[in-house]
Amino acid sequence: MYRIGIIGKGFVGSAVAHGFSNSVGYQADIRVYDKEKNKSLNTLTEVLDTDYVFVSVPTPSNPDGSINLKILEDCIEEINQSLENTNSKSPIILIRSTIVPGTSERIQNKYKNLKIVFNPEFLTERSANFDFISQTRFILGGEPENVEKVSELYKHRFGSSISIIETNFQSAELIKYVCNNYFAMKVSFLNEMKLVSDAVNANWDDVIEGFLRDGRVGSSHTQVPGPDGKFGFGGSCFPKDIQAMINFSKSLNIVPNVLIGAWETNLSLRPEKDWEELKGRAIVDDD
Repeated sequence: MYRIGIIGKGFVGSAVAHGFSNSVGYQADIRVYDKEKNKSLNTLTEVLDTDYVFVSVPTPSNPDGSINLKILEDCIEEINQSLENTNSKSPIILIRSTIVPGTSERIQNKYKNLKIVFNPEFLTERSANFDFISQTRFILGGEPENVEKVSELYKHRFGSSISIIETNFQSAELIKYVCNNYFAMKVSFLNEMKLVSDAVNANWDDVIEGFLRDGRVGSSHTQVPGPDGKFGFGGSCFPKDIQAMINFSKSLNIVPNVLIGAWETNLSLRPEKDWEELKGRAIVDDD
């Protein structure tokens, strides 16, 4: 029986706990720790005395749009200190938080005794439990020996035929941003096309049906207005992730005009910026 630790009991951490639980027909020793004591089932020491530890903590936006890594960095430092204090070996630590390319490698280089694997999540908050157990692929980035051990866990849980991409840290980190930013752009694009449709008195339902019947087009993120009844995109992921990638690209002297356009479109569609209400998740909580 695998021993699985979970740090961070938001919707991502909770989905992992559910996905390895008896309620879905799997047997594992699951231990959960969260900074909020009412969410914790175990101490940090107990959670680290496992085979695998899933770390799912927020990486919100700074005021300038760049990613804020303080919560994650503090978490990794706390993990390292706890292992040193108990003279314990590192479990495999799976970082699930969305982070810009280069972050995992920097963490691994700083804490050489830790066994880091970057394993991005592809869950929607409304259906996270279902999404986790229904995933079509897993992305694993890190040192080959650590990645292989995580691959063994997922194959044991989901079957040997499950699709797993094993790669380096930077590639795994970028895959997550490519996915989220593509979907954000798709939302902005279709919202703009809806405006055109309304202006020329087209039937939007027919337009979308004709669009989706092209086999090259996926059906996700095509609902206008969105599931929340609003235009554009909000929530705790897309706004912070597109801003983070715009900021990160500029730091590489790359001007991401397509992303900038998608973001400006979204700002015009959601002038209320409702994601800013998600303090500590989508944006930094200054309190």
